[in-house]
Amino acid sequence: MTAPSRLGARVVGIIAIALATGCGGKRPPPTPPGPPPVPLHLERACGLAPAAGLSWLVELKPRAIAEIPDLIPAIALVLPEERLKTFAAAHGGVDLRQIQDLCVARYKSALLSVARVPLDPEKVAAAFESRATSTVTRTFLASNPRVVRLSAEVSAEPQQLVVFGRESVAVEQGKAGPLRAAEAFAFGKLKKAVPALEGAALQRASEVLGDAAPVRAFAPGPFEGETGSGLGGLMRAATAVGASARWSGSGSGIAVRVVLTGAWGDDAAAAAERLGAAAHVLSDSAVGHLFGLHHPVQAPSVHVEPDALVLDAIIDGAALARGIHDAVDAEVADIMRR
Repeated sequence: MTAPSRLGARVVGIIAIALATGCGGKRPPPTPPGPPPVPLHLERACGLAPAAGLSWLVELKPRAIAEIPDLIPAIALVLPEERLKTFAAAHGGVDLRQIQDLCVARYKSALLSVARVPLDPEKVAAAFESRATSTVTRTFLASNPRVVRLSAEVSAEPQQLVVFGRESVAVEQGKAGPLRAAEAFAFGKLKKAVPALEGAALQRASEVLGDAAPVRAFAPGPFEGETGSGLGGLMRAATAVGASARWSGSGSGIAVRVVLTGAWGDDAAAAAERLGAAAHVLSDSAVGHLFGLHHPVQAPSVHVEPDALVLDAIIDGAALARGIHDAVDAEVADIMRR
């Protein structure tokens, strides 16, 4: 065979191999696309907390608080840097100061915590598994974004954790219940139910407090026993109580608002006077002295709104932080290590 013939045969062989392996031939079918993204409703952490069975609820915006320079010394007294690092190391790198929205809700048999924060899902899941004292069960709820529930016992207590992609996490401690409702709210499946702050018990208190404050706390009535006798007996007649705290705009001043909702009617003015008197008694008590309430930046004032008694005051945030440090520092340290 001459040289040109050998070259031609080699070219034909290369073409044959290429055709046999698919090169230059018909393209393989494209990889089918993954499942379409599932819309999640995670904009507000307390939007996942159900109203049924609620005992109390706290709503926080830690990142907004941490960005106020005048409050950094007070925050550092309660949550020093070392303690924040310890928490992050035990919870998959979650930095408390980066949490955009946090909701902690107590129910009869469970505590539900929901945080909207940038996170690494696998690190958060691994941290949960490292704390578990029993076999961890994983349940996949969605793949795009990846939503997974982990269930186990932690120090002999049932706990469940749900990671919603890279933007939110929810933890339930105690008897299962509110977390499943939180999942349903996140997936938009509870059409006939409303979250706690939109329910009849707390909606009015939430409206009077407004949404601007980075710290808000609520408790629905009825209030009985020792709790009912609080604030000069006003708690017994209240349908709900709410409180908020925000930076006053100057120094370490904290603007505080307390709201008692109820059908005060013609008794509203007298009830407002009793609320003011109860605030004075509290500020002059041992607890008031501990938290610096006896020396407010702006003395309490009370006014009446439809179905609500409202107390406003400005307190010294530095004195409050010192009081918290002195009163519950050991408990805070223990919570941060969990």
